[in-house]
Amino acid sequence: MIYYKTKHLLKVSAFLIGGEKLKELAIKELMRSKEEKRILIGKITGIEEEYYKIKNENIPCAILWYEDIKILIPMTHLGISKINKSMIRGMLGAEIDFIVIDIDTTANIAVASRKDAMELRATLELPKLKVNDTAKVRIIAVGVKHIIVELYGKEVIIKADNLQHTYIVNCKDLYSPGEYLKVRIKNIDLENNAFELEAKCFTENPYKNIRKFITEGGEYTGKVIAFPKKNSGVIVQLDTTNITCLVRIPARFNFYPHYLDNVLVKVSEINENKKLIYGYLMRII
Repeated sequence: MIYYKTKHLLKVSAFLIGGEKLKELAIKELMRSKEEKRILIGKITGIEEEYYKIKNENIPCAILWYEDIKILIPMTHLGISKINKSMIRGMLGAEIDFIVIDIDTTANIAVASRKDAMELRATLELPKLKVNDTAKVRIIAVGVKHIIVELYGKEVIIKADNLQHTYIVNCKDLYSPGEYLKVRIKNIDLENNAFELEAKCFTENPYKNIRKFITEGGEYTGKVIAFPKKNSGVIVQLDTTNITCLVRIPARFNFYPHYLDNVLVKVSEINENKKLIYGYLMRII
């Protein structure tokens, strides 16, 4: 695997050598990246409109810092499907691979490509993978019901139901760009560029012992946390467990409970295999 975490080594060296020497080492690493197509790592910390001479135009760039040297990754070299600023904003804080394509040692600025680094890593690493393999991936961006991770040069979407056994209201409450996640490869199709990953297999499944905490016909307190679009009713987080319940609102109620209302729910069905709990609203507390 070609993977150089040289920036960490440079930080350690800062205790041993002066700032100018450290800068000189950083420039050498960047020059080697350009000449030998070495993959380096950096964290996206900003967005700037920069003049990109290869394209002869101003273009939004992701900003990284390699010690005191600014790294510009033009939007066209980020390797993302939709080329716009909002996509870069969603990647702020993410660690990414890059290969230097140009460097100005006088101005202390380098232009780099994440796309080139992704293509190189994918060529070297993806053919080694098979179904049920375990991998450590970087979280690149986080949506409400999914996250985007990088699997050896390929961006893969992991939906909420493959992240945890329990209902996730908002992935942004649990995950952040720049974090690492252990995943299992559920499916891999290199020819069609299709990948399916899951992380929940590495966490305890609370549905295995759910009847220890709740039973059908039992009444339990909880809090309204969501209003599903595809199902009538509300999602209630039960107080007795970290599992949620899909709660029907009986006709006698003239209004729905509000978000975060405390309620009393009667459980009508427990389906461990489908990981679903059903019930109906008794009253708002």
